[in-house]
Amino acid sequence: MQTEDVSVLEHRLEDFLHAPLAATFFVLAERNDLGPDHLADPATACTLAATALAVLDPWTGDAPTLRASALDAAQPLRPLVREVLTDERNTWWQAPPQQQAQLSLTAQDEARPHPAEITVPTGALERWETYAQKPTGALITSIELPVPEGQPIRSSAHAALAYGLGDWNATYPVRQQRLHVAPDARVAEVHSATDWHDLAASYGELATHPGSDTHLQSSADIDNGPAPTWSALAGDYDGVHLSFAGLLSALYVPVTTAGIGTTTLWAWSWESTYWVRSVFTTITDLTPLPKAPETAGYWQPLD
Repeated sequence: MQTEDVSVLEHRLEDFLHAPLAATFFVLAERNDLGPDHLADPATACTLAATALAVLDPWTGDAPTLRASALDAAQPLRPLVREVLTDERNTWWQAPPQQQAQLSLTAQDEARPHPAEITVPTGALERWETYAQKPTGALITSIELPVPEGQPIRSSAHAALAYGLGDWNATYPVRQQRLHVAPDARVAEVHSATDWHDLAASYGELATHPGSDTHLQSSADIDNGPAPTWSALAGDYDGVHLSFAGLLSALYVPVTTAGIGTTTLWAWSWESTYWVRSVFTTITDLTPLPKAPETAGYWQPLD
């Protein structure tokens, strides 16, 4: 391995070991006897990530303590983290959405745009968009995973749906669509907490930022900070993709610089792309999902 490659690996290794969600992911893996071969299965990895997200629910009242416990417990697992990060079977963790089919899941009680009819954001950022760190009215997709036929976890979104993450208590049946993204689609990639901070710095309306949510700060000790202004971002990009690697290494990780202050990505709950423009070459309706996917039980207490 070249010196530059070693340096990049060591940097990413530190990112994962100092990220609460990644730490919880690997602690749960170790306590459930899940080694690199298990974690190379996309459905297992997504289910474990969803479990870790449920463990670190910001509204439990002890989220800061749980995050600290996970970080402490993960430090001896450096060899496992290194092996997983260097496993070529896990290259999908940072794959761009243009390279693989996307799945869109829409519950009966949700109002999401048809993939061919996305309205490009205009105007100033709404207060909810700062808090939720997402554009109102966007289409959400997740990478379709290479899983065996009949596997209920076909994307990171399916795993999140199984756990009801992000208040996603869906009404069934859930509509499923497979989308293929145009190869020239412009997608901002978030693979780290710094990537999210940079998006907020480049496209945020810092002068009018209302401040971080006080309830979130007092309950979970999370300073969400500014979010990108989606109308400004739409001038350069068609969507924002939080990769699976970004999900694990960026959530709950604060980044602070003098120009913008602190940002903490916290409200995205699975590997996903939020589309602000229609850039799809094919749209295929799939069989609706009749009920919530069932997942393996990987829950373990962190204390």
